[in-house]
Amino acid sequence: MQKFWFSLITASFLATSAMNVFAVTGFSDINNVLFDKAHLKNILKPTTLHYKYKKQSFIDGDREDTIDVTVTNIRNTGRRDTHYDFFTGPHNRPYEDRDNQQGNGIFVLYLEFDIRELDRLTGGDWAYFQRKIRWALAKGAKSEEIELDYQGKTIKAMQYTIQPFINDPKNARYSLYANKYYIFTLSEEIPGEIYQLRTIVPDGKTWQEGDDVVTEETLTFDGVSYDTAEKN
Repeated sequence: MQKFWFSLITASFLATSAMNVFAVTGFSDINNVLFDKAHLKNILKPTTLHYKYKKQSFIDGDREDTIDVTVTNIRNTGRRDTHYDFFTGPHNRPYEDRDNQQGNGIFVLYLEFDIRELDRLTGGDWAYFQRKIRWALAKGAKSEEIELDYQGKTIKAMQYTIQPFINDPKNARYSLYANKYYIFTLSEEIPGEIYQLRTIVPDGKTWQEGDDVVTEETLTFDGVSYDTAEKN
C-alpha cells in the first residue's frame, strides 16, 4: 500500500505543492515506523504537542522557534484531527490541517521544510533532494536503542540515522551537504511518539557526537498542554 508524503500549502511558494512521495509498507524498519505506525494512539483527549526548534549555523546564523501540533476529535478508531502552528512570526508556514490521522505528521512537514531549505541554500532542485531522502528511508537506517530522560524517569527510545546524499555520484554540486546526517528519535512513552528530529552538516566527511559541525538543527518534543475545548 502506498502513501502520500506531501500535499501541502507552503508559505514560500503560496501555492499547493505537488510534492507527492510514496512510502512502501514493509520496505524497511524506519519506513514502517514513520509512515505506518499509529503515533497518535497514546493521545486520549484533546492535546497540544509542543516542539522546540533550535538551529546553530555558521552559514546563516542561529535561531530558535516553536512548532505546536494540536490534536482533536479523538475517535474510537484511533484516528485524530491535527492542526499545525509551524514556527512563529515571519517564519510561520501555513500548512493545512491533516484530519483523520493515525500518524504524527510533524516529521512530514519538517522534512518538507528541510528540503526547501536545502533548495534555498544550494540553488538546487527540491524534488531531487526529496527523492534522495525517500530512497534512503526505503533502503533502511542505522538503528540503535537508547535511553531518554523524560519527566524525571528514564525511558527507552529508538534512534534511526540516515545519510541520504553520501553515495550520490552528483553530490559534488552540493558538496557542503553531501555528508548530511538525519537522525530520528522515537519512543512509545512520548505523547505522539516522535521525540526528536535532528540534522547535522558535519565539518568534515564524518561526524560523531561532540565533533564540530557546520550546521545543526533539532526539533525536540517539549511537553504537552491539554485543551478544554476542541479546535473548530
